[in-house]
Amino acid sequence: MGFIKTISELFESIFKRSSPEVQKKQQMKKLEQEIREFQPAICRNGMLLPNFGEAIFALYKNTRPLDNLFSVTVSQNDIQRQRRFEAQLIVTGYPAEDQETLNSLSFENRKADVLAEGQNPDRVYIHQRKELERLIKALNTDGFKKMDADLLQLRQLVEFCHYNYTPFLQAFDTNFIPADLMYKPSYREISLSTAQNLLEDLYFQASGLQITTSTADAVIALAQLRSGSDLSETDRQAYLGNLKKINYIITKILNPEKLKALIRLCRQDLAYEPGIAKYTGSPRQDFANMLQARFDSDEQRIKTEIQDETISDEVSALFPEIPLEDVGVYNQTYNNLLQSEVSMSFKWILPMRILKTFLKHYMPEGAKALLNDIVIEGFFNNPAYKSSFSSIVFAAINADKDIVDFEESFGADKKHSIAVLESYIKDSKKDKDFFKKLEKMVQSINDDAHKVLQTECTNLSSLSRQLGELLADAKKPSSEIISNLKVLMMSSRNRDNTNFLESNYEKWNIFFEIMKNYVIINSGDIKHE
Repeated sequence: MGFIKTISELFESIFKRSSPEVQKKQQMKKLEQEIREFQPAICRNGMLLPNFGEAIFALYKNTRPLDNLFSVTVSQNDIQRQRRFEAQLIVTGYPAEDQETLNSLSFENRKADVLAEGQNPDRVYIHQRKELERLIKALNTDGFKKMDADLLQLRQLVEFCHYNYTPFLQAFDTNFIPADLMYKPSYREISLSTAQNLLEDLYFQASGLQITTSTADAVIALAQLRSGSDLSETDRQAYLGNLKKINYIITKILNPEKLKALIRLCRQDLAYEPGIAKYTGSPRQDFANMLQARFDSDEQRIKTEIQDETISDEVSALFPEIPLEDVGVYNQTYNNLLQSEVSMSFKWILPMRILKTFLKHYMPEGAKALLNDIVIEGFFNNPAYKSSFSSIVFAAINADKDIVDFEESFGADKKHSIAVLESYIKDSKKDKDFFKKLEKMVQSINDDAHKVLQTECTNLSSLSRQLGELLADAKKPSSEIISNLKVLMMSSRNRDNTNFLESNYEKWNIFFEIMKNYVIINSGDIKHE
């Protein structure tokens, strides 16, 4: 039969040479011959040979130490960590002086410089921003542009080392156990057709991969960053040995062109182009964006912390020996989580705590009852004044409800669900789209917190003006605003409440002086007599 088939093919090649089908057969035979001549031999007569399996096992052994290194440094399973380690590699491209400048722009150093200036902190902020702009501009030089290509190659190596070689090895040796590092596979020939998907997966990761001196330098640098110290010569040579063996296999034994030839033979299609992994983007731009975002976040945090520290004496005077109330999960614990994980922050924690504490201690239920009695039972000489006063009192005595609503907005299925916030923090490590969602959510939370501050401080400042007028009117022989004001304020039911408001009225002024650091308050509306 073989002889007859040969004669038949010979006649076809002579008399049907123009036939597309015959041409395809000839081309495929030529491809088979080329594959048969691969050195070392990896495929013959439609079978992958043990040499192929040995090359896969060599890749498996030499990628594992690198995968272990990458999994805790630049693996894409944690985008934020990946960006941090890539950033440290990029920083090495700066001269020593610029690296020192970059270090001076850390949060701690920037805050110390601002505090040291004292008189003109804006001058420090402007200088710091100019230094950042200079460092970011330097990223456009040729040396840093080359780092973009090097880091994209590193990203491909990371994925190549994370490739799962086990299915391929188990095709050659069904007893192969990946967890047993001492196991030595025994290879059998396997049908090329059964390995088609495995070949395409391997080609997808290997095509275009280049391991250069820059790649090796990056790997050694990552190993040193992970360990926190210089590598021993033994460890250094081990990593370099892994890279050399991988490079030899993907350039000499299982290079992409050979893999493509095997895939085309499987598919019987010489024009077939297997899929390849594409690595685009700019690690250099990612670094610049991270620098800018961290710089802006740190500056806001510095201003907030200095502002909070500046008013510490006033807060102590307002609340002597009174601990500040917490505002649900809008607290420092979650703020620390945001700052450490994603360089974001809750901006209005302290003023929200001050507002809640002020309402609790200086607008207690007794004071609210007195104001409500005045609204309901007072004989106002001016109906328009009564309408205005009633609205102001109603808004002020319900201020604590707005704070409760804000606290409850962090509940399950609510606008600012803390469970969703936590999931965004976690998922932002793997997907930058979640990082954008987190940014939007934190901004919304801060906006709502500031809205509560502005609204309630405005309401309280209006009430403060009205209280000043009433307390002064009550001391006159005959009240001009509310004819029965003295009766209402000095009744047995309200006398203690009146005394409380009057004795603590100066605290309101301290409160507004503090809150002017955070919201707009029209001082002309506040009259403390």
